Amino acid sequence: MLSSFLLTGLLAIQATAIQFNVSVGRNGLTFEPNEIRAARDDIIEFRFWPRNHSVVAGRFNEACVPAPSGAGFYSGFLPTPADTINPQVFRIRINNSDPIVFYCSQNNGQHCKNGMFGIINPTMGGASTLAGYRQLALQAGNATSPSGGPFGGQFAANPNTVPPAPAATTVTVTASGSAATPTETDGDESSTSGTSTGSAASSTPSGGAVALGAGGSPFAGLVVAGAAALLFV
Repeated sequence: MLSSFLLTGLLAIQATAIQFNVSVGRNGLTFEPNEIRAARDDIIEFRFWPRNHSVVAGRFNEACVPAPSGAGFYSGFLPTPADTINPQVFRIRINNSDPIVFYCSQNNGQHCKNGMFGIINPTMGGASTLAGYRQLALQAGNATSPSGGPFGGQFAANPNTVPPAPAATTVTVTASGSAATPTETDGDESSTSGTSTGSAASSTPSGGAVALGAGGSPFAGLVVAGAAALLFV
């Protein structure tokens, strides 16, 4: 009986939880949206665009500085080539209704100082607002990344990515002769002669960012912070 009540409670939480999708760097140095009103157990999903961004939980009294040790979250840097979206997303779960500020800690271009931050559950006035944090950020120097690797969230496959399309293959059929083996190319057409038709060759993505598209493909792995920080900026 107790287990059935627990199961009912968990299902109720899942039914009422909301997921907010946040684009990281899609249109310049921005989080979109940069203001979110979330309830307990809601999910915030960060989706990373070119070129190399992070998301860090900060503090309201000091802009572009991480939350105190042991608190908050950090995605690490996720390098993403131009014209792609990163195949991983970073998700956090909201535990309460307290205001949370987050920012990008990329310093090549001083992303945080130049407006790349957002607030979950902002207050009506004071420092826990976009306007209040912006004033502090304008006076900040370089942003700070937490030491060590990512924490406080979970990586998952980006539902908006698909593997690259397989290369095209063309076979020309003549009246007589023997079957020829189709030749796979890097996107250009090639032709061979023979009496049978060929089929399109398949390809497997090698990892990293993938081209934009609909649908999804599972992607395993973790992008580690540190050396990647200054790539693709």
